[in-house]
Amino acid sequence: MGERGQYQRIIGPDFLAVCTPRIRRAYEYWDSKRLGRSMPSRADIDPNEIRDLLPGIILIDVAHDPLRLTYRLVGTDEVEARGYDPTGRDVKEHVFAVTPEFGLETYALAAERGVVVYDQEPWSAPNPRLCEVGSIVMPLSSDGRIVNKLMAFCDYRRSD
Repeated sequence: MGERGQYQRIIGPDFLAVCTPRIRRAYEYWDSKRLGRSMPSRADIDPNEIRDLLPGIILIDVAHDPLRLTYRLVGTDEVEARGYDPTGRDVKEHVFAVTPEFGLETYALAAERGVVVYDQEPWSAPNPRLCEVGSIVMPLSSDGRIVNKLMAFCDYRRSD
């Protein structure tokens, strides 16, 4: 997968002290849509309000018992970094992270616990022009209790 740097996972908002401004913006947008709830719903998210973040946004459908994750939407930065578009595919078979195990664990934590998970994972993507500097996974719920979607944001540094 490329050169690996120091990996760090933070559950909850303590990551705000170390994340990039774009990851902070993604989190603050998600947080503003909670309106006193533990998490917003997909219906609360308006892509027009976060146009600048859309290339790094990933939406994942979540099914439980057993946990199944499917890519619903994958932003253009993520597609470029991977070299293909995994939309509609099983996350378990197409996870894109420092290691597949780390990536799946991050998604599982967010989906099963309903928590925000930040991964600082400086590593080079297969596309040599991109280096991921961090990502955040934020839960979404239609009923306010059970996570039925995940909204992730990956921030990349370009070396054009």
